[in-house]
Amino acid sequence: MLKSTYMKRVHFLLLSLISLPLFLNARSSNDIIDQKEIKCFRYMLHTDMLKVLVLNMSYGNPDLISALDRNLLKKADVRQIDLVFSDFPKGEDLKALNLHRIKVLESIRPDLVKDESIRWKIIRQIDCKNEGEAKTLFHGIVIHYKAEQTEEERRMEHSSMDDLLPADSLLEKPAVMRKKLRDSTVVKVLERKKEWNNMTVVADMTGSMSPYVAQVVLWFHLKLNDKRIKNLVFFNDGDMKPTSAKVIGSTGGIYHTHATSYKAARDLAFLTISKGGGGDCPENDMEALIHAIDFAPKSEAFVLVADNNSPVKDISLLKNVTKPVHIILCGTKYGVNIEYIKIALATGGSVHTMEADLEDLKKKNEGEKFAFMGSIYQIIGGEVVLIKSKG
Repeated sequence: MLKSTYMKRVHFLLLSLISLPLFLNARSSNDIIDQKEIKCFRYMLHTDMLKVLVLNMSYGNPDLISALDRNLLKKADVRQIDLVFSDFPKGEDLKALNLHRIKVLESIRPDLVKDESIRWKIIRQIDCKNEGEAKTLFHGIVIHYKAEQTEEERRMEHSSMDDLLPADSLLEKPAVMRKKLRDSTVVKVLERKKEWNNMTVVADMTGSMSPYVAQVVLWFHLKLNDKRIKNLVFFNDGDMKPTSAKVIGSTGGIYHTHATSYKAARDLAFLTISKGGGGDCPENDMEALIHAIDFAPKSEAFVLVADNNSPVKDISLLKNVTKPVHIILCGTKYGVNIEYIKIALATGGSVHTMEADLEDLKKKNEGEKFAFMGSIYQIIGGEVVLIKSKG
């Protein structure tokens, strides 16, 4: 009996020690409230591709004044949180009140504070001269999250691919096709990085990524004489397997081809998307990269077209990615997902958006700080750590 009790205590102590660094390194509510405030005339809600959950609070009060869908909040893949309040009394330090508001949310779902990949913005509205005007402004918390794709959304996505990638006989001149692209992130990065040759392009074919993958396919039409892309690997995160059946390292839903023409690339895109859209939000990027390296080991450049708004669920397989990975990030309006910077650092690769390139990560020294897309990062213990978020 004494031995059993002793072993239980040892086991508890070991678990506590193992988990201790996670709590020591986790972001706190005080870290969030110490961020630089963003001043605006009046808060305007912009949803873009993400959905929102609005938590209303009263002027001068941290308590919720409307019912909260706790089940939705529990499942939501949260990308950004706006804490919004009014500048009255004018110029007064309202950190104590806003800290209480943050703790209300933390009590419901602690990781929304501790998870540093979730961006917080502290927004002070200045369109008020007195208490009465201040009370007319919005006060509360706005949670921006990525929802799971519905069956209807998947059907619409499949249908839109016909418009994005017409059959050979319906293709217009490259200049005309180029003008039709609402977002040309992938094309612009590929045009910018002319040193990438003998490429294998690995692309996420799930959710809202179809327009970006379409750019990879259209490359063969837009750049008729450019033969730098030699292989394509598209993945859909498991061919519609239920989340419970997805095993790290063998989720599947990965398809490849030698990139010989627009038709071959288009056929692969439609094959991949017809097999399914994944379901849950995190994706099997590492599994797809490992598959690509096995499929085309002689490639000189492995390029991952990634959904910035999706976590990498199989990041534990990063140690098995044996080639440098150049990552084209799509959907960076709300900041950069630090997981992709960590992948680039670990593999000796790079990260690229429509506006900027982050390269030579391996050359950065311990303790060195660097800026990318408005945020500040630092190398600590050989890892990338977010020091200051954009905004």
